[in-house]
Amino acid sequence: MRALALALGCFLIAAKATIACSVVQVVETLPSSPNVRLTVLKEGTPQQNAMIVVILQMNAQQVGPALKTDARGTAELRNLAPGTYCITATADPRLGADLCLDVLKGHDRKRTEFSLKLAPLPPPPPTLAEQLEQAAKSPPEVQAREFKGIVTDVVGAAIRGAGVVVYVSRSGEKPTLIKLEADEDGRFSMPLNPGRYAAAFQSTGFKTRFVSFEIGPDESQAIVPIVLQIGSCT
Repeated sequence: MRALALALGCFLIAAKATIACSVVQVVETLPSSPNVRLTVLKEGTPQQNAMIVVILQMNAQQVGPALKTDARGTAELRNLAPGTYCITATADPRLGADLCLDVLKGHDRKRTEFSLKLAPLPPPPPTLAEQLEQAAKSPPEVQAREFKGIVTDVVGAAIRGAGVVVYVSRSGEKPTLIKLEADEDGRFSMPLNPGRYAAAFQSTGFKTRFVSFEIGPDESQAIVPIVLQIGSCT
């Protein structure tokens, strides 16, 4: 059997930085005919009006509109083209089930039947704003007169166009996120009033780094290097 790795977000707090990472859940891929009957079950009982979404793995595109199960808890997929499809069933925001099917060219066109057994879903991963809020509560990692620096990889090469998101929290006001982009040399800067902040530094192919910092008139003016680790999560 083949398996499809589905990434689910998690939150890891390191000593110097907070990193967004991935937890892997393996979903078995089963052979199937082009015609499929799906039955959604909750503790063995068929579930009417469960929502079913079908995604073609090759391009991560949804196949047709979402389906709802009938009074018998079933839904039909017909004449699927060859390919791998990943199916998600949900009955409410707290219950779900996943199934992946491999439809082969020339496979028997008789209907194949599968069951999706609903189970509690893991909590959603924290949003970027939530992670920044958490980072802002930690002691300042960087202290400087201005918010400016350079984003590099572990060998010191500048990361061109790295994304920077600054978390700004003012007393009595709703926190805001300010987005900017490093230049072609990986440098960034933005005027900020004295105070405590947090920032997220992101680039494709690198792990997001969260940094808490303090801006003050008496701090040094050194360029702050922000080093990103290579990784699949951004």
